[in-house]
Amino acid sequence: MTIPRNWVGRGIPHESADAHVSGAALYADDLSGRFPNLLHAWPVMAPHAHARVHSMDTSPALQLPGVVCVLTGADVPGDGRIGAVREDEPLFPTEVQFHGQAVAWVLADTAHAARRGAEAVVVDYEPLPAILGIRAAIDAGSYHTDELRIATGDPALLDSAPVRVSGELEIGGQEHFYLETQSAIAWLDPSGAVSVQSSTQHPSETQAGIAHVLGLPQHQVVVECL
Repeated sequence: MTIPRNWVGRGIPHESADAHVSGAALYADDLSGRFPNLLHAWPVMAPHAHARVHSMDTSPALQLPGVVCVLTGADVPGDGRIGAVREDEPLFPTEVQFHGQAVAWVLADTAHAARRGAEAVVVDYEPLPAILGIRAAIDAGSYHTDELRIATGDPALLDSAPVRVSGELEIGGQEHFYLETQSAIAWLDPSGAVSVQSSTQHPSETQAGIAHVLGLPQHQVVVECL
């Protein structure tokens, strides 16, 4: 890209800036009014940091007004494993790996009814020992991935170095703060393909994940990011 000379030293506004700061920009969560028969999803979230799911009774939720269905692992037509890099996270886990992990999803005609339905689902958990900190994870040998090393030259030469410094560095890095509600709207188009409007920054990754779970070829999933 060639930058015109008259751009140098000037503040060039982002193409979406006016709509964002004025409130005119539409996000995925703003579009629900365009779908009169839209169903809202609410997760059934585990209250444990680590637990095994023994059983689940969805019937109390299904008796509530507005609740249409409760989605569980039995409803996945494709592969229920998800993940941006590794497909190692179950969409409907039988072993809870973190507090608040979704073990089922309630669909209802309003968000309020879906939330009430999620609260009504009865799940039998067996709490398991949980690792709650980095130091505890290191002591237990529990890592997200295999150990990564970057090396060049002969590390054995360090043994003869006149000065050696050792220590540890801990960084409290956090996921960045999103500016909008993370949401998505999905529907079947007349050809049977799935169309999605999502607040994602990675539409191709979202497309691949949806196709993977639904057991569809990727060309039958269309994702628009907002």
